Amino acid sequence: MNYSGRLKKLRAKLSSLECDAIVISNLTNVRYLCGFTGSSGMLIVTRNEAHFVSDFRYRSQAAQQVPNEYSIVIAEKGLWLQAAILTESVGCVGFEAEHISVATMEEVSELMPQVHLWATKRAVEDLRLIKDADEIAIIERAVAVIDETFAHILRVLEPGQTERFVALELERHMRELGASNPSFETIVASGVRGALPHGIASEKTLERGDMITIDIGAIVDGYCSDCTRTICLGAPTEEQQRIYETVWDAQVAAAKALKPGLSCVDADNVAREIITEAGFGDAFGHGLGHGVGLEIHEQPRLSKLGKGDLATGMIVTCEPGIYLDGWGGVRIEDMLLITESGARVLTQAAKPREIICV
Repeated sequence: MNYSGRLKKLRAKLSSLECDAIVISNLTNVRYLCGFTGSSGMLIVTRNEAHFVSDFRYRSQAAQQVPNEYSIVIAEKGLWLQAAILTESVGCVGFEAEHISVATMEEVSELMPQVHLWATKRAVEDLRLIKDADEIAIIERAVAVIDETFAHILRVLEPGQTERFVALELERHMRELGASNPSFETIVASGVRGALPHGIASEKTLERGDMITIDIGAIVDGYCSDCTRTICLGAPTEEQQRIYETVWDAQVAAAKALKPGLSCVDADNVAREIITEAGFGDAFGHGLGHGVGLEIHEQPRLSKLGKGDLATGMIVTCEPGIYLDGWGGVRIEDMLLITESGARVLTQAAKPREIICV
């Protein structure tokens, strides 16, 4: 990972942030900037210095993971007190306002009375929007895990199993393939439970004729993947096939439309218009997609409330759905890399126009 380059980019933002230094306390952002994977750590970055601060438990781990660009400081009386000591001669210190509670901010204000504290937003998250070659390679490995996991579950799925059994089998298999953890709690929603967009696996038994929404993700080397398929136990009814094809048409059209410069709102509209024209507009209540990286839900957000435009190097999901209370639901989701000329689909799990049947 090019941690040196990431540090330089953060330093270059200090002027626009109107800060002389910035404290990075969000652990995901800490990992992005220096590779540290522990549960206690922060970074203090000035125009000329960079410090990694942790506690005694992580002395050895920090020495192994944190690059030489950072001096390693082991705090004896708390990380924020150490941050105050390291910034006592700095005029303005930025903090990650979206990741600090009011109570912590009050404590920090008492510890740093000599400096002007400045709330920053998305200082590191905006850097994380564009994935570099190393990140893309890792995410592709995480995608390969769920592609193979979907292939596996299609071979073993059968009526009589519970949703929870299917979820456990999915997670077991992805771990066998090298995942450290699922990206999120595995979604297996069958029959009428398919109307729940985030239908966490239950003790419901799979029945012949059920449509089943399976949404899984794998974490590999800290990076997430995300993919959804809707399948049918047995032959689908005409209505099941019609609704599935509506979502398919919306998903394929939206995926083809993704490209640099397209606004997040317009991306969402491509799928939403197709579903609305088919008469199911009210049944598509979430956004088209989201960014994926060190976190399963990152910017950008492809939705009616999305901000900004797509850019080369972003990795996003494309996941329209239709959810009908008392009937069930359909969602089809792929991950895509925004390229200079459009978007490349990363997920290759089975996705035929006709609903997958087992």
